[in-house]
Amino acid sequence: MDVLVIGAGVAGLAAARALHLAGHSVLVLEARDRIGGRVHTVRIAGWPVPLEAGAEFIHGKPPPLKALSGNDRREVKGRQYLAGLRPGNELWESVQEKLPSLRPLRDRSVEDAFRTLRWRLRTSEEERSMAAAFVEGFNAARLDRASVKAILQQMEAARKIGGDRIARLPRGYDRVAQRLSRGLRVELNSPVLELRWSRKGVEALTARGSLSAECAVVTLPLGVLQKSTVRFVPPLPQRKLLSISRLAMGPVVKVALLFEKPLWPRDLAFLQAGGEVPTFWRPLPSRAPVLIGWAASRKALALRGKDAVAAAVRSLRAALEKPVEPVDARVFEWQDDPWSRGAYSWVPVGAMKAQRELAERVGPLFFAGEATEFQGACGTVHGAIETGRRAAREILADR
Repeated sequence: MDVLVIGAGVAGLAAARALHLAGHSVLVLEARDRIGGRVHTVRIAGWPVPLEAGAEFIHGKPPPLKALSGNDRREVKGRQYLAGLRPGNELWESVQEKLPSLRPLRDRSVEDAFRTLRWRLRTSEEERSMAAAFVEGFNAARLDRASVKAILQQMEAARKIGGDRIARLPRGYDRVAQRLSRGLRVELNSPVLELRWSRKGVEALTARGSLSAECAVVTLPLGVLQKSTVRFVPPLPQRKLLSISRLAMGPVVKVALLFEKPLWPRDLAFLQAGGEVPTFWRPLPSRAPVLIGWAASRKALALRGKDAVAAAVRSLRAALEKPVEPVDARVFEWQDDPWSRGAYSWVPVGAMKAQRELAERVGPLFFAGEATEFQGACGTVHGAIETGRRAAREILADR
């Protein structure tokens, strides 16, 4: 065939679809038994709503998701609450308004930026606490290592698409992957063990045998590239290996809790609980008695080897100031997933150029995936889709 696409996440499916529509013969190889990658909707008997193990929200109105989400999109409307069920909208809006003022003359860690006198004079202690929890939790990035310039770039990119307004797909985010995959050839349960490349083309070795093509789109998650799960022959150039090593993958634990009835205010959308599992939200617009707990970065790592459900219940009890006991629960951890090794990428201090370098082609190998997005949308579904389409354009321009 003309092109092999390694990975059936949304980046790989977007690349394959663009090439297929342009008349190229394309085959997508996927290690899992499903498409979607880190977009994974789980439907469990007895649960009133589908659960999103991975991506869950659409932030703003990004063009790549406009057609793919169709009429399924529903805006999340409700209020922010803090621990003790204190209203939190005013504090939240103040933090979001002040974060862009962090702009440094040189790149530094977010933690260092938060220590500056200018930031401390502009903010209250409560604002500083929420800002730190938000930046680390939302980006799954360590504050002592994360690039403040990269965070600000991402905030600006989100602002341009109205990222302060968020939506969900109540019938499942997996519909996006399904729509991208229509008409494509996808081989599931086909992890690539070795990818050989030369001027003549590429050859992918799988447990089922070998497949060859003129070129390949590599959409392996950053965490998989860092673990060298797939062997490249010859090895990737040192510049590419350095870009892979300089970026970071964020750990996330999601805990879904099902209750007999709602135990929270009717207008609650998000609860900033603090504690071991610091954030909860409702799967709106559904009114089902379900809460989704979120722990990222150091909070996620602290849960390793522990009972995440028990930790979530403890955090929720303290925040609601009442006894709560779920009737069922599910835990989703991405850092132990062998085909992702983390939830999504983030940029350490001094590594912003590494995103662009990771996106650069190497001979017949073209690279896509959310970690290769260098304009402020890394870690997002729409960013991943755009990188797949970008890789397809590069291939088409080369033909």
